[in-house]
Amino acid sequence: MSAFPHAKRRGRVIIPAPRGAAAISIAAFALAGCVGASMAATALDTAAPEPPTKVEREPPPAPDLVNPTGHDVRGEDVYGAGAFGASRGGGVRRHRGADYIAEPGEIVRAPIPGIVQRIGFAYRGDERYRYVELSDAVAQRAVRVLYVGPLVEVGAVVRAGDPIGRAQDLSVRYPRGITNHVHVELKQGGVLGDPASLLPAPADDDANLSHARSTI
Repeated sequence: MSAFPHAKRRGRVIIPAPRGAAAISIAAFALAGCVGASMAATALDTAAPEPPTKVEREPPPAPDLVNPTGHDVRGEDVYGAGAFGASRGGGVRRHRGADYIAEPGEIVRAPIPGIVQRIGFAYRGDERYRYVELSDAVAQRAVRVLYVGPLVEVGAVVRAGDPIGRAQDLSVRYPRGITNHVHVELKQGGVLGDPASLLPAPADDDANLSHARSTI
């Protein structure tokens, strides 16, 4: 006789539920399946979240115009005033630029974006003092910054605010107590104009160029 008796009812074969060790094995298999599924679900729930995607931000645009030293225009001293159009030579001539106060050795920055067109000497026969000349063909602007020890070369492309040199000490040439400065001449469309009417004042410039007084 078969170890697993069966009965026929209405044409169907009915297999009775297993007994003994076989029943225990099936129950254990089913329980293991439930536990495994539960552990898999828990693992999915506790998995570490994916790190957020890093959003690349574009750098802020460079300013169009910059105060070259971050300081104010030179006031009155024994050699005159630093404003554009101030009297020179007892009224014989007028100041062709604006003088921006500068400490000797501090960084001087490009007032406009453009190309370094020329580096020369501020005074004929005196090779101690230099100038850097920039031009911006798009805006039809050109500037010459005097009393600067150059840190750029002719042909260099600079942005407004880039270092172009270090302020030179004027006390040797003007020993009676001149306010040290850099002299800026500006032409707009070929016409000489007042740089202070175009370039930012110190307070405004600090917002655009907070490191104006820094060194390299």
